Amino acid sequence: MIRIIPGEWRARHPRLIDEMHKLRRSVFHDRLKWQVTVINRWEIDGYDALDPLYVLSLDENERVVGGLRLLPTTGFNMLNDTFPQLLPDSARVQSPLIWESSRFTVRMTGDCRIDAPVISRATAELGLALNEIGKAAALTHIVTVYDRAMHRMLLRSGCAGEPLGPPQMIGGVETYAVSYEVGPEWDARVRKLAGLCSIDLETAVLDKLRARLAS
Repeated sequence: MIRIIPGEWRARHPRLIDEMHKLRRSVFHDRLKWQVTVINRWEIDGYDALDPLYVLSLDENERVVGGLRLLPTTGFNMLNDTFPQLLPDSARVQSPLIWESSRFTVRMTGDCRIDAPVISRATAELGLALNEIGKAAALTHIVTVYDRAMHRMLLRSGCAGEPLGPPQMIGGVETYAVSYEVGPEWDARVRKLAGLCSIDLETAVLDKLRARLAS
């Protein structure tokens, strides 16, 4: 199940927001040993203060098992302002038709090993939700930054994005910037891998998103 939480609605969903930040801490700080900020057991950074759109994957008990956040590239974002070295010739990705996905994380379980032949349900749900949100917001592309382990997994599954530049070593981690085109090809590829016929998206939130962008 997918839950979409606009940043300004965080106070309405305190448990889910708490679980999301703690999951991010367990993945990025505890397991991957990235140099991230942890405050009160939360992994949190300045981009969380920009009212991003949070996309969460929930299990049957409505517990957070995966998540990501979305920010428009017309404002501050990680690719342009934290990892500009990933873009060639000091370029910037900046368009109302392109958003950035960051802090993608999935709880490690038996069905989402990094060497698994197919992607986990949570990963697939988040991928499909990204495409649906992209269509609702009339986007053409979503860009993201990920590490070598994620790149290898996505290559094996046929879901690697279009490189925006050569990979760079950042903090001892081989790091990639890629772009995904919003549309039916993305949707079909993820559904084929995960065997999902549908995902449960909150249509009311998508309608509000469309209305907000149209105003």
